[in-house]
Amino acid sequence: MKKILLIRPKSPETFWQLTGLLEIIKRKAVIPPLSLATVAALTPSHYEVKILDEEIDKIDFDTECDIVGITGYTLHSKRMFEISKEFKKRGVLTVGGGPYCSAHPDEAKLYFDVVIAGEAEFIWSKFLMDYEKGDFLDCYIEKDRVDLSFSPIPRWDLVPLEKYSGNMVQTSRGCPYDCEFCDVVALFGRKMRHKSLEQILKEIKFLVSINRFEIFLADDNFIGNKKFVKELLKELIALNNSLKKPIRYITQVTLNVAEDEELLDLFKEANFYCLFIGIETPKKDSLIATNKGHNAKLDMKESIRRIQSRGIFIISGMIVGFDNDDEDIFALQRDFLIDSGLTIPMLGMLIAPRGTKLWDRLSKEGRLYPEFEAGDMFAVTNFEPSFMSKGDLEKNYVKLLKEIFSPQHFAKSFKSLIDQVNLNEVKKNSPLSRQLDIRYFRFYYLGVSFRIFKHYLFSSNKEKRKLLFSLLKIAFKKGIICIPWAIELLLYFKAENDFVTQHNIDTPYSNDKSPKKELVVNSLNIK
Repeated sequence: MKKILLIRPKSPETFWQLTGLLEIIKRKAVIPPLSLATVAALTPSHYEVKILDEEIDKIDFDTECDIVGITGYTLHSKRMFEISKEFKKRGVLTVGGGPYCSAHPDEAKLYFDVVIAGEAEFIWSKFLMDYEKGDFLDCYIEKDRVDLSFSPIPRWDLVPLEKYSGNMVQTSRGCPYDCEFCDVVALFGRKMRHKSLEQILKEIKFLVSINRFEIFLADDNFIGNKKFVKELLKELIALNNSLKKPIRYITQVTLNVAEDEELLDLFKEANFYCLFIGIETPKKDSLIATNKGHNAKLDMKESIRRIQSRGIFIISGMIVGFDNDDEDIFALQRDFLIDSGLTIPMLGMLIAPRGTKLWDRLSKEGRLYPEFEAGDMFAVTNFEPSFMSKGDLEKNYVKLLKEIFSPQHFAKSFKSLIDQVNLNEVKKNSPLSRQLDIRYFRFYYLGVSFRIFKHYLFSSNKEKRKLLFSLLKIAFKKGIICIPWAIELLLYFKAENDFVTQHNIDTPYSNDKSPKKELVVNSLNIK
């Protein structure tokens, strides 16, 4: 029996990983490798398949296997190359896949024996059939958008899910919007494709059967088809009503979810405790310029209030460095986060990923730096901004990160958040009220809460102890039902604050006099 080893490389350290959560929640990683579990399910039964996540275990390069499959994003690419090199030394056939290989197939062929570019449902099987014949290609490219009815239930039996804080179910691919900086459309298209309701529920019920009740619905835009999503949410509500312990959900949506009151009520009733939303910037001219007009036409602060008033907090995707941004953007972002009650901002600096319209435009304008791949290093961008230097953008970005991940900033944002809470809405079967219902009590949450208190009381400085008591006072004054929210957000804040205080996040490269001769004149210069 041929043996296949599937590997997800360890990620470079960034605040996106939320590794500061792990010591409190007693897990080794946050997100399990959905892509590898899906590829494993696509593999014929006459292969022996193992999955190794480098976030969990070290790689034994002497592992007996015939094929090693390595996935990853661009930020994983260097580690992917290293892993491939080591296995090649041992005579193992190496196969590269995932978003990096999809965006850079020609470059990837330099490092892997075989490249899988695009969605894997069909081309993985095609490669394996060719491999068995002894006549396979060096690159398989999926040019079509896959019907998700062909995407199987992931092989979660090959993944130690108990070592992860989250669990994943993908219900759709694609996004109807086409933001200039986003590579989702390049990877998955604008037409929304969904798994069937039956298929989605089957995947969720499997996770419930192994006692997994925290589920991330891993869609790039969960509400891309609102009619379908409303039907799905009603099924999730019915499922939760049939369970002794309800499932808690998190997913990614666009801010215009706030325009639909029925949809918001369904999210709340289905026990969504958090939504990740790409808000990006308070500057409407930047939103319009980057083709995010669906945000620009909204009263964004009011939209945020409508969501958070229901007991669903927002993790906000924010960006600095758009072409309309000058150095005033950093103060604007800071104040907007406080005023809007956005306590968990995932603030990024604009980077041009290959395959996006932003990449194409900046290439034509001669503003790209080829020595910096998108996401290659933290706090480094790969283009020349319009109204400030590259170095000033990077320097001010780091400064802003330190400000917004400080206890003072977090306390102000949390106060704004709690002021938005409508207790009448929260008490109507919301996630917060369920956490306080004895029927849904879990000792795990009690243990997490105890460790959060312990951290802020005994492992932190005076400033953080003050923050703990301040947040509890604000929450209790509003209503005891808000206490669990305060505890959960303190957990997220710990992860973000740990990153800026325990790591050297000053820019590894910042040079106001970056040599113009190294700018990319057009995309043909990229190798």
